[in-house]
Amino acid sequence: MHPIKIIILLVLGYLLYRLYMAGRKKRLAAEAEQGQPAALNDVLEQDPSCGTYVPRGQALRHRRGEREFFFCSEKCRQAFINNNDGG
Repeated sequence: MHPIKIIILLVLGYLLYRLYMAGRKKRLAAEAEQGQPAALNDVLEQDPSCGTYVPRGQALRHRRGEREFFFCSEKCRQAFINNNDGG
């Protein structure tokens, strides 16, 4: 392959990458304006009942004292409350 072809392919690849990243940034900015959490900033938390990982922004929560627990479903949250809060 000629060096000119390689350079052209590299430039095209770089331009496609830049276009992709620009579109991604715009989409994330639009989500932030609408109050939706950006997918890149959402931390996964482990459900203490079943062990499933769930995004913090979508998780059901339960606070006990200073600690906050995150759950994938109401069923898991209720099981945790029944088993650990004496209720």
